[in-house]
Amino acid sequence: MQRSHYLYISTVALATLLALWLALSTPAQGSFHGRLQGLAYDTMLPRGPARPDRRILIVDIDEQSLQAIGRWPWPRETLAALLERIQGSGPAVIGLDILLPEPGDPAGDRALAAQLKHSNVVAATAFALPELSAQPTGSPGLVASDAAGLAPSLAGASVKLGHITPLHDADFVIRRVAPVICHGECYHTLAAAMLAQWGGVPPGIDPADKSRFCVGGFCLRLNSDGTLSVPYHHPSRFEYLPAVDVLRQQPGLASLEGAMVLVGTSAAGLGDRVATPRSASLPGVEIHALILAAMLDGMAWSQFPHDRIGSSVAVALMGLLALCWPWLGPRWRLAAALGWASCLTFSLGIPHLGYWMDPLPLWLILIALAGCVGSWEVGRVLSQRRKIYRAFAAYVPPVVLRSLVRQGLGPDKLDAQRADVTVFFADIQGFTSLSEQLEPEQLVEITNHLFSEITEEIHRHKGTLDKFMGDAVMAFWGAPLAQDDHPELAVKCAMAVVDRVNQLEPWLAARGYPRIRMTMGLESGVVTVGNLGSRQRRAYTVMGKTVNLAAHLQQQCKELGQPLLCGPTLCDRLDNRRITRLPPVAIRGIEGLQSIGYPNT
Repeated sequence: MQRSHYLYISTVALATLLALWLALSTPAQGSFHGRLQGLAYDTMLPRGPARPDRRILIVDIDEQSLQAIGRWPWPRETLAALLERIQGSGPAVIGLDILLPEPGDPAGDRALAAQLKHSNVVAATAFALPELSAQPTGSPGLVASDAAGLAPSLAGASVKLGHITPLHDADFVIRRVAPVICHGECYHTLAAAMLAQWGGVPPGIDPADKSRFCVGGFCLRLNSDGTLSVPYHHPSRFEYLPAVDVLRQQPGLASLEGAMVLVGTSAAGLGDRVATPRSASLPGVEIHALILAAMLDGMAWSQFPHDRIGSSVAVALMGLLALCWPWLGPRWRLAAALGWASCLTFSLGIPHLGYWMDPLPLWLILIALAGCVGSWEVGRVLSQRRKIYRAFAAYVPPVVLRSLVRQGLGPDKLDAQRADVTVFFADIQGFTSLSEQLEPEQLVEITNHLFSEITEEIHRHKGTLDKFMGDAVMAFWGAPLAQDDHPELAVKCAMAVVDRVNQLEPWLAARGYPRIRMTMGLESGVVTVGNLGSRQRRAYTVMGKTVNLAAHLQQQCKELGQPLLCGPTLCDRLDNRRITRLPPVAIRGIEGLQSIGYPNT
């Protein structure tokens, strides 16, 4: 196994183990894992266009009201008057998202208590939750260690209470609420308590489905820890009515008639602005409005059942497929890619079904696998290109080499195979006598210069340079890249070589070298082409009857007095107007008479 395989396997295994840990672990408060999980949750929330919701209205103790009435806390008479004005407009139910734990002046407390005792009014209480442990679905509620409710002067048997206790996630963002908290007695969340007072039906767990929290026919689905997800995906937009306008009976009070009214504050200095997925500073009263709207509409947003087990299984399967990727066939790779795409689509699409799940493990493994598999494939392609360059850079022109790189080199591309090609041989005529006349250095200078000129023409005509054999050159067309016009390319190249050799005369004369003549042979046909040779050394070359005939034609040139001869198959493929036929001749080493020719200049 190659070193790259070990590196790939170790990286994928590490990413899979990390994703499994994320899928199975519970993030600690304030941890990086918890912050990432919260961010992923916020990203998954479906976003839709907001629409006004006339059923729910918020009476807002805002900056304008504080400037007009005075700083907080207001006198109890003022709060009593505010509730009296709201009651006078005929609301369906009133929820007070304000804590009043301290007693006020006796007269004011009596006036406020009288308003709180109306059957359609729900006051607020809050609890301290030092630890929020996972509760099984259908549990009676979370148990609080301390409470902050109404002052004794306001409390009474007939005062209805709903809790407004926030549950902060690891990144201190509110994404869940406890449907019920017990501290001596059990108190439902403010929205559920308001809905219960309006409908006259007590809240509770659905007996037929323990995963649902209902008030009559209005239900939301519980998470696995017994909490409710705040439905930030709900499209409602709520109207805020300044409290000072209600107290002064300004126009707009008619909108309170028949509405579910929440009294809260958006003023920055009163400490009821909280961090949510919607905003880093959202009035806390809007959370209760969203829960109320979602219960009325039955818009569930809950944790996907058994999401940890499902995520772990999906992560393990994706990691296993990734580990086997280098050895998978094309079909299995396609199946693996489709499986990964399905997991990603599921994690992105599940919010639109009303569920959420922690997508971090799936996203992490998908990103890691994309990086690992992508790096592997890039490395494979680069290795393939290096293999192509090593195999062909010395033989083929750059244009052919680039085509080979674009097409890719399969594992059997270099193996011996049959191909239709045109073979070219060129030899320096009288090289033996030339070598006796010149010094070795001079001979090297001539041959290097001549072969450079010939190689340039071969490459210019998209041919493959096979080898140099002493004073001879061998090349072919039609492999490794198939070429439909390889006969024409080979003939044009041969004629260009003749011209190049003639153009060398001034260069030779300037150095006192004798004139050089070349003899060339060409033939087309089916040959064996590939990496051929011994176990110790191989070369990309061709062999077969066509090669032998082209070599013998080159040797026959001297006897027939021609610089260039074409074999019978090549002559048949060329237009008769472009070829001059010679009478059939016997070629030494080749059986039978051969009908050969030479191209017209």
